[in-house]
Amino acid sequence: MTYVNYVGLCLLFLEICVGQYSDLDTKSQSQMCPGLYPKIFDDHAPLGNKTQAVYTEKLGVNNIKDCVANCCNEPLCNVAMMFNNTCYSVQCMTSKMCTPLERPEFKNDNPPVMVLVKPVEEDEEWADILHQVEDVGSDAEDGNYPLLRSSGGRCVGPVDCRENEICVKENLKADFGLCQCDQGSRKNIAGICSRIEELETGEFGLTSEYGHHVLKDPSTSSSIKPPMKQLLVSAVSKEVRLPENEVTLSAFTVPAELGNEHYNYAWSLLSQPEGHTGTMTDQNRNTVKLSNLSEGLYKFKVTVNSPTAYGEAYANVSVLPPKRINQVPIAIISPASQIVKLPNTGAVLDGSSSKDDDRVISYHWELQQGPIGYQPNLLDTPTLQLDNLIPGNYTFKLTVEDSDHETNFTTANITVLKVTDYPPSANAGQDIIIYLPQNTTTLNGNLSTDDRGIKTWEWTKSPSDENKAVDMQNTRNSSVRLSNLEEGMYTFVLKVTDTSGQSSTAEVHVFVKAPTNKPPKANAGEDITIALPQTQTVLNGSKSKDDIKIVSYHWEQISGPNTAAFHAVNESVTNITKLTKGDYEFKLTVIDDNGNKDSDQVKVKVTQTKNAPPKANAGGDQIFVAPIAAVILNGSQSSDDLRIAKWEWTREPTSLAVGSIVEGTDKSPVLMLTDIVPGRYVFKLKVTDDDGLTNEDTVSVIVKPDPQLYNLVELTLNIGAHVITESQKNSLVVKLQMLLRDEVTIVVRNLRSEPRTGKVVIVFYVEKKGENAAMTGPEVVNKLKEKLRQDSGILQLSLARVETAKCQNNCSGHGICDEETRECMCEAFWMQNLIQKYVGNGESNCDWSILYVIIALLSLVLCWVGFLWSMMCICQRIFCGKRRSSRSKKKPLRYSLLQPDAAEDDSNIFSPHKMVLSESDTESDDVLFEHRKGKTNGYAINGKSRNGFLKSGFKIKA
Repeated sequence: MTYVNYVGLCLLFLEICVGQYSDLDTKSQSQMCPGLYPKIFDDHAPLGNKTQAVYTEKLGVNNIKDCVANCCNEPLCNVAMMFNNTCYSVQCMTSKMCTPLERPEFKNDNPPVMVLVKPVEEDEEWADILHQVEDVGSDAEDGNYPLLRSSGGRCVGPVDCRENEICVKENLKADFGLCQCDQGSRKNIAGICSRIEELETGEFGLTSEYGHHVLKDPSTSSSIKPPMKQLLVSAVSKEVRLPENEVTLSAFTVPAELGNEHYNYAWSLLSQPEGHTGTMTDQNRNTVKLSNLSEGLYKFKVTVNSPTAYGEAYANVSVLPPKRINQVPIAIISPASQIVKLPNTGAVLDGSSSKDDDRVISYHWELQQGPIGYQPNLLDTPTLQLDNLIPGNYTFKLTVEDSDHETNFTTANITVLKVTDYPPSANAGQDIIIYLPQNTTTLNGNLSTDDRGIKTWEWTKSPSDENKAVDMQNTRNSSVRLSNLEEGMYTFVLKVTDTSGQSSTAEVHVFVKAPTNKPPKANAGEDITIALPQTQTVLNGSKSKDDIKIVSYHWEQISGPNTAAFHAVNESVTNITKLTKGDYEFKLTVIDDNGNKDSDQVKVKVTQTKNAPPKANAGGDQIFVAPIAAVILNGSQSSDDLRIAKWEWTREPTSLAVGSIVEGTDKSPVLMLTDIVPGRYVFKLKVTDDDGLTNEDTVSVIVKPDPQLYNLVELTLNIGAHVITESQKNSLVVKLQMLLRDEVTIVVRNLRSEPRTGKVVIVFYVEKKGENAAMTGPEVVNKLKEKLRQDSGILQLSLARVETAKCQNNCSGHGICDEETRECMCEAFWMQNLIQKYVGNGESNCDWSILYVIIALLSLVLCWVGFLWSMMCICQRIFCGKRRSSRSKKKPLRYSLLQPDAAEDDSNIFSPHKMVLSESDTESDDVLFEHRKGKTNGYAINGKSRNGFLKSGFKIKA
């Protein structure tokens, strides 16, 4: 079957099965279309799992219908699978690896659902594959469709195999195995592993549960099992809607009946609605008629068999309730009528309570009636919010539409009223009495009110007081100041006007009395004595007297060891705090309503009967990350019952010694430490009070290393730090970013002056844009050096050098790098590779072993000595050869024999030691010498030896 044919079958399945029963769950869908391929398999997944298939997630697809449609249109999709509400397009290695395998572990928790769409091999059909992976059977009572599992197929564990099967692996390390019959069972004619005793109980004429005839010859006790073939049975599910209650179901077989072959059909009911009614006719034919059906779902199974074939299928009949008769929706607005009073200008109309027998799908608002000039912005939402309403009557219409596009409407009324504007109420305040020489006062009318707000204020003198002298200031404000009053009574009028022009007036009287001759009498109270740790007391001046009225009290401190704190200085009774040991003096001044003054003093003595030691507080441990300019330790929270007289900060022995204390801060509450390096600083704070009692507290400060330390780059320019400007620095940073080219950002950490030369040094690191990471210092240095070698003038500033802020040369693992000179200080027996240093890249190193260098030098010296010796030998040979050639031209030497002395022994007559060769002998003289093994050399004269024979010899001619 070609791919196009499978697409047609897939779309047919999608339309008939999944589409027609899309409102059912996946298990019900699979039962409605059991005989049509593709099939739906609930609680199943492809046999090959992830190792033999490619799973592609399809975003936005969350139902089996769309998932199957997506797979139908993809040429490389073999199986559509839903798992955890996610669609997967599955491409299998082989068709067998696409066959269903039950996954009972997911049955109650988001079970997977798979649909066979098309086989991998175009010449192979699913029916052939499924025939190899035979059906386990069905459970009609549960209403389950056949669960297909592999018989003899691939498995991971026992759960992947059927009943009476075990999972056999080639070895313990194998991931997969094959399902095989266990001991005591074998495959029957249907390919199912059955117990041997069950297979042997068949009699002639009996039919197995699969419809296969078991033939057994009683005489031979052997079963004759004719070959069986798999029937592909399809039964199309139906759907009817009451009052129609009759339907027919038909079963189709592949292959069809041929010749004399006849199939037996058997229809059976699997499940039905509760309290059902119905009649089934012709249940033993390929078409069964159903009548008198009631609302609900009927599930049927059809079995088709013959002596040589067997097949089965499932079909569902869905009886739907009678079609609903649509009711017109009911439009409701809440509230149906409302009144809005200005200055409120908003209202809400709620139409969400509108009703329908199905559902309301749209809301439409209209303004049927309203005042001229009002232009509403009406949104078609269930709830309408109105604003900027103006006075008048409004009628709004709401039209609702239901799912059957029936409409209905209703109206609501809104009345916007303009509220009555009341005139203002003027209030000029209470009458006032003053005594000369006081001749000034203030009148306050801020108690005047209006419902909309007062627009203007106006103060005037009553016409009856036209001849009385008075000066008035700020007469157009709510308060007016009067001065130069004379003795007598004054009447003043306040007129207030609101925003609508309505006004109101009020009068106030000012009585100016003659001066009184009795000043007030101030009384600050009795002297007070308190003892530490009490540091506060109460000053009471309420006993001060005046014949009329005291209008003002004022407390102030005259003397004391420190400045006390007043709770209130303008009240007759006040609290004073922050007192310390010593004597205080406070002054109370009172003023009466005529401006007469009087004062009195009170003394407060603070004693100390028992001194408590101070409490040191160094401020708590702190953690910083380098670089930091300074560390500040705050011990000002230390306390004492009197006062702390002395502060002293000391560095603990376990603390880092590096770090400068700002002068004088180690004797103050706050310590400042500069020149910070990473590490742990520990300081002890000691506080002393006036009586010499002390207390101590220790604080630890941990400075963590700079996380960018190995990424920092130092760029030194050949200009002084006193010359470079901010614009030059910014321009330099932009040019450096252009040199690096990548999407980077240069972060300038420091700009300083080189101590010895005064040149400006820029310290920076490079961050990669979009990443929370920085480029390494050596990487930045190498890139900049490479770019600057190509064009040294691109920075437009003379560059002295560029290098990492911290030397990162490991010195070949045999030394350390000097941060000052950037040169390697090698360990013992190691030295610098001079060739690499002065000929190569110029980087300092410790590559050479001194021992190997000495050996190499000695070897070199020996080679030179050998070479010179060889040359001398060659020269000597040449020179000596010339001398021999000159000697060969001389007359040859002549040799003669010496006669032995008569007195000598015979053995020594011809001793070689006694022989002398003379030049006077002639050339014809022959001398033979004898040599004997193991003895001294013998001799022979004229060919005769001493013993009468000649052993060996040679002849010398002179």
